Parts: sequence; structure tokens; C-alpha cells
Amino acid sequence: MDISFSLRQQDAADMVLSGLQSELEGFLRRPIEVDEFVETHVIPPHFQGVPATSFFYDHSLDTTGTTINYIQPSVMISLRNTPVVSVSKVMIKNLSESGVLLGEAMRRQVSVSNATFSGSSVTYSSTSAHKFTVGQFVAINGMAPSALNVPGRQITAVTNTTFTVGGFSTNPGAFVTGGTAVATGNDYTVHRYGLEMYRGFPNDLVEVTYSGGLDGENISMFKLFILRAATREMQNMHDDVVGVKDLNPRNVAPLETGFTEKELLALRRYRRRRI
Repeated sequence: MDISFSLRQQDAADMVLSGLQSELEGFLRRPIEVDEFVETHVIPPHFQGVPATSFFYDHSLDTTGTTINYIQPSVMISLRNTPVVSVSKVMIKNLSESGVLLGEAMRRQVSVSNATFSGSSVTYSSTSAHKFTVGQFVAINGMAPSALNVPGRQITAVTNTTFTVGGFSTNPGAFVTGGTAVATGNDYTVHRYGLEMYRGFPNDLVEVTYSGGLDGENISMFKLFILRAATREMQNMHDDVVGVKDLNPRNVAPLETGFTEKELLALRRYRRRRI
């Protein structure tokens, strides 16, 4: 049997579905569908600095050759709309810095297709999007002339397919052959429910842009329970309208609205818990 809705009925159905999804998200304390969020967190005031030398830091990722001093654990920033799917940008702000992009503590590699010298810096072009960030240290090898190779210098500027490195006192010569650039961040690590920070000081602001939320589109249980609750809502609305039109009281008890205790109990494993 085909069922068609008027525009007013369709608007009412959309409102009911949206309301039930919001109610369920309030119970779960996290979004059902993946979306992008921007959050600002404050590093705890009792923290004494977050060097990339914590107990949890993998010193094999360090390209700067610095000495590893095991001082204290890193700080954990818990994001609100978890689980985290991906992190696109992390920026740290304090009284002395208006905003510095941080680099994730993971190995990033790209092939270099060109290099241009200007002033005391060289801008390298990559064959694809590199995902390097300002402040990361990059090691470049296999270039010709060899003066374009660097053992580990800080990136000062980036675009989607270029990155700039300073510290060249003389012109290294015209580009001949490309090589490989490897940048290693040491500022944070992405976890399922937040970021482990290796950099910062007490009361620094950390702005995180990320995608997060449950994959509700592919979890059949969410769809089933929302449709069940929506059916009860629509049935109540229908009975109310018919009763008012015919000036007759209901001859049946109204159905329970919202989600039942049994339904919420089945969804508790998706609920965000604070420990």
C-alpha cells in the first residue's frame, strides 16, 4: 500500500525525527552522525609544561637530535564529540603567541618536485598535498644540488603543496633533481577520545578542529529505535486529531512517547561515560 504525505505532514514527520535524534543524542552525550566541530580547551593550570619528552613520547619520531629527558607524563585533552574520526587542525594560543599550528606526532613523507631560493629560505614544492604544518622539523634527502638537503630544520610557512625552510646563508644553487622530505611532528597524538599533548604551558588555549561522532548511518539499532518512537508519536498525533475532529474522547490509552527504558538500556553501550 502506497502512503503519501502532504507537505504539512512531511514537515511534522521531519520535526518528530529530528527531535527524537536530539533526545537520543542527549542521552548518549555524543552526536549520532559524524560532523565537524571546533573546540577550545585550556591546559590545566597545575601543569608544569608539556615537552616532547614525556613518559609516553616515542623518541624515535624525533628528527631534531635533541636529548630525551623523561620529566613527566603528557596532558590529555578530552574532546566532547567523540569518538574522534580525524583531526584537521590544532592551534595553541598564549600571551606570547597569537596562534601556532601544531603538528601531529606521526611520520609524514612526500616527494619533492622543485625548490626555489629566496633571501635565506628555500620553498620546496611537493608532488602531492603534504600535510606538513608550521613548526614541524623536516629532513630532506636525495636532492641535487646536495646543498638543498637538510638534516632537520623547522618549517616556517606552508601551502597545500609547498613548504618553506629557513637557515640558508648562501644560495644552494638551481634545482636539478628532486628528493624526499620527511616531517615528524612532536606536538600531539590523536586518540579515540581526545588528544595527548606534548607541548604547551599552564593556561594555554588549545583550539582543535576535528570530525567526530558515532557512525549512526550504519548502526541499524539507531534507525530502528528512532522509527519505533516516531511511530508512537505519529499515532498519538493522529488519535488526538481524530478525537478533536469528531468531538469524541479517545477510546484507547495514549502510547508512550519518546524512548522506552528497554530501548535506552540496549543503547547504553554507546553512551559517553566520565570516569
